[in-house]
Amino acid sequence: MTFKYNLGVVDYVVIITSLLISTIIGIRLRSFGGKQQTTKEYLMAGKNMSMFPVIMSIAATMISPMSMLGNPAETYRYGIQLCMMSFGIPFGMVLASYVIIPVYFQCGVSTSYEFLELRFGKSTRYLVSAMFILQMVLWMSSVLYSPVLALNAVTNISMEFAIVLFGAICAFYCTIGGLKAVLWTDVLQALLMIIAMMSLFVAGIKETGGVGNIIDRASEGERLTFNFQVNPIKRYTFWNGLLYGICYGFGAYGTSQIEIQRMLSLSNVKRAQATLLISMLPIVGIYLSLAVFGVVLYAIYYMCDPILNTMETGLTKYDQLVPYFLVSTFHSIPGMTGLCVAGIISGSLSTVSSALNSLATVTVMDFIRPLSSTIRQSETKSIFIAKVLSFSYGLVCIGVTFTLLNASSISQVGYLLNSSLEGPTTAVFAIGVLTRKGFGKSVLFGLLSGYAITCWIGYSSLLSGYHEAPLPLNNSMCPSSLNITYDFPVTSPTCLAVNNCSSAVTSYIDSNRDIFTMNKVSYLWIRPLGFIITVCCIFISIFVTGWKTDAIPLDSKCLSPVTRLWMKKTKECQKNIEEHNLLMSSLSVGNVVNKTDETA
Repeated sequence: MTFKYNLGVVDYVVIITSLLISTIIGIRLRSFGGKQQTTKEYLMAGKNMSMFPVIMSIAATMISPMSMLGNPAETYRYGIQLCMMSFGIPFGMVLASYVIIPVYFQCGVSTSYEFLELRFGKSTRYLVSAMFILQMVLWMSSVLYSPVLALNAVTNISMEFAIVLFGAICAFYCTIGGLKAVLWTDVLQALLMIIAMMSLFVAGIKETGGVGNIIDRASEGERLTFNFQVNPIKRYTFWNGLLYGICYGFGAYGTSQIEIQRMLSLSNVKRAQATLLISMLPIVGIYLSLAVFGVVLYAIYYMCDPILNTMETGLTKYDQLVPYFLVSTFHSIPGMTGLCVAGIISGSLSTVSSALNSLATVTVMDFIRPLSSTIRQSETKSIFIAKVLSFSYGLVCIGVTFTLLNASSISQVGYLLNSSLEGPTTAVFAIGVLTRKGFGKSVLFGLLSGYAITCWIGYSSLLSGYHEAPLPLNNSMCPSSLNITYDFPVTSPTCLAVNNCSSAVTSYIDSNRDIFTMNKVSYLWIRPLGFIITVCCIFISIFVTGWKTDAIPLDSKCLSPVTRLWMKKTKECQKNIEEHNLLMSSLSVGNVVNKTDETA
């Protein structure tokens, strides 16, 4: 019998209420939240936002349903090592706060890519902006689709209806309310996400009989072990999780327009830095909780894996594990399932709405206004075009989402898309604020090379079909099960219906042996590799075209305060050395003269 839960009336009331509140916030801020007569008011929230909604928005925006559903599924299968990403993110955010955020305020830009034109020229700005638009359209579609796909497997929610409804609501309140509406709806959605996660944790601990049982079962199942080897093929290790977190924290919160736009909505750089540093607490807490919850799920299903027991549960993917536990635990409590489903949906709404607003901002500020003097001189036209674009991107997102209905897996695709593009992009920003080297053409060559190599590594690993074997999974206590413990990934339900899967195991091992080693690289290495490869390509290009030539002066506003401080100290040190050498030279000449006089 296949598990399928029908949401009750109270559940639907809770979900619809959460959606209505988001819509009402947009209408309220359109009517009473400011005149929205300038792009600064509409796209930048007037640059006078308070810190609380920005903190909550920063935390909610990057916590997508891919993280809420995918991260627990990964730790369920591969262990707790993914949690190292949570400890690396704060290091990256601190670097972003002090190294790169002040530069945007120094330059007075509206988008992070406007800085690239000031530093490297228009071509670099247009290329990175175009790649951001492409990345966000695909990312939004996968973010909108992933919770709908997972929830449809265990509830009676219609996929097509949910896609249209959620996408339309995002487009509506984002269009009419601007960035201010997005920020305040993110507050609501962040609270719903936190409530859903806390509810799942409490239910999980109660189901297992306490924290002690969770630790014992996870230890027995090897879920609490760490691998300290620097092995690029291993899916998760201590080091690739930590390094990925550092690169993610610096790139996502230091260069991505989605997060930069939130910082630029604040009045000055001090408030922006303080906001970003405070937001580390909810961000780390949420990511760490998602990783630990996967271990809790393993302790619950350690003797009866729901995917191995697919004939009873109907589940075929581990991304469906969280919704399965949710509805099987809370279905008897009126409204509780709806509240948790609303929390998962909120992760999608916050990410999509933020992306829509950022896409409209980048398109207007980086393409339309620079190319059209008429629109550049008219704030009314600029705002109208931004609203049309925001709604249009929402429709495009819905359309692209429908093309993913037959996709077998989109979580890894989404992560690879971000990693493949953001690694090289982060490298360009780092070189721009930390050095005086690099002209437009040399940076453009290095950036294109970095994109090409990183995308080749990332997507060839995805298309190669390589899957690392997870930690042992067990279905020996399932009703009517085959009572087998599997220490390899079962990718086909047909294997569960036979008595002997040894041929499938042999085929799986043999097929992995034939895969090129580079195609086995863990997706956590893609972002760091993209950063390193692009930096190397840019410096090779700079060395060939003229290493001794500085592209910008020492007092350029494009340089990070950290860089200027270091250069100032270096210059003072060099000056002291020269003065010391001059003094020693004078003393030597004096000694020679004195000796000559004595000899005479």
